[in-house]
Amino acid sequence: MNAALVDQAQQLRLERRLKTRIRDTYARSSSGAFLYLIGWLPLLMVAELPRRHPVLAAFFTLGMLAAAILRKRIRPPAPDAAIEASHRWINRYCAVVMSSVVLWTVAQIFVLRDPEVSLLVKSVSLFGTLAFSTQIAHLYTSMLRLAVTGILIMVVPTVIQLWSDSAMHVPAAAFSLYAIYLVTAVMRSRIEYTRRLDLDDAVRDQRDLYEQLSRTDPLTGLCNRRTFAETLNAQVREAQWLDGASVALALLDIDHFKLINDQHGHVIGDEVLKHLARRLERAFCGEDVLIARTGGEEFGLIFRDTDEVVATVRAEAFRESLDAQPIICAGLSLSIKVSIGVGSFNAERDSNDDDLYGAVDVALYAAKQQGRNRVVAVSMLTPDSTERRSERESGRSRRATDL
Repeated sequence: MNAALVDQAQQLRLERRLKTRIRDTYARSSSGAFLYLIGWLPLLMVAELPRRHPVLAAFFTLGMLAAAILRKRIRPPAPDAAIEASHRWINRYCAVVMSSVVLWTVAQIFVLRDPEVSLLVKSVSLFGTLAFSTQIAHLYTSMLRLAVTGILIMVVPTVIQLWSDSAMHVPAAAFSLYAIYLVTAVMRSRIEYTRRLDLDDAVRDQRDLYEQLSRTDPLTGLCNRRTFAETLNAQVREAQWLDGASVALALLDIDHFKLINDQHGHVIGDEVLKHLARRLERAFCGEDVLIARTGGEEFGLIFRDTDEVVATVRAEAFRESLDAQPIICAGLSLSIKVSIGVGSFNAERDSNDDDLYGAVDVALYAAKQQGRNRVVAVSMLTPDSTERRSERESGRSRRATDL
């Protein structure tokens, strides 16, 4: 795997983690802002703030209500959203969360500084601050900076206010120690959360690896027979139902491949297959062609939105290029020749993908019978060519038992 692919895989992993953090954060905390309002309303009434400070009471109440509603309405971006949209969502969501934290902290300082508020009520409000700071520590481990910043905004001004009051030094000391505990707890929770993400990535990577192996030929790295069969079926169905859609198929077989194995050994034979696979990838690059090793020395090419004439021209160009340029394996110069059968889906002849495959298989057989190292299209076949189909070995069937 080259550096570009490694960087791409790393970028995809980072994007996936970011979106997981967004989902986790929203699921855990979208309703959390209402807790500030629930905690504030009883404190508001007990401290008699509406009577003594009606404007401030209304400001804090409406502010907390607006922040709660806004937080609930900021939906996470769609799973396929661009990474920039995810970052914008995080910035907006963090701003709304911080607005609730700041509102509660300012209200808390106001209550602590109000001489008409009893010590018991102040103690109750301090309990609310403890509860909300603990909530931040547990809900926002997916976003470390948000968690630490929220705790500091909520606790530090409160601690400063408590230390400034000689009667509140004991709770000030307790708050100071608890703030240190909360920050360390966030750090530990973050480590556990990161481990969970690492485990999720490992499981996903293993699953993707198994999926890739199930669809890839291990020797050549091309698509395997299963992927070839599924793709051909899908594209033939598309050609049947969509006006203007078409699909062409080419089956390619190395001529006298057994002789290569007998003369040079199976190691060289495998190298020939790998070199041929690379030549096919260079000749038929692009998303419009699927290249597969369908078995042994046989390869299949599925051309999307291509007719038989174009597919035949491209196949012939590849055959001529291969014939003119030997393959170099372990210091050996090997002249590799191929026979190719080509055809496109014809609704009058083919009822499904099996019929198309069978017709092209006959064309490949005809290319072998006519002397090899040639391309034969289905339209070039004589009427009696189909009678020879029964002579084809059963292993060439695309519906082989290994599927």
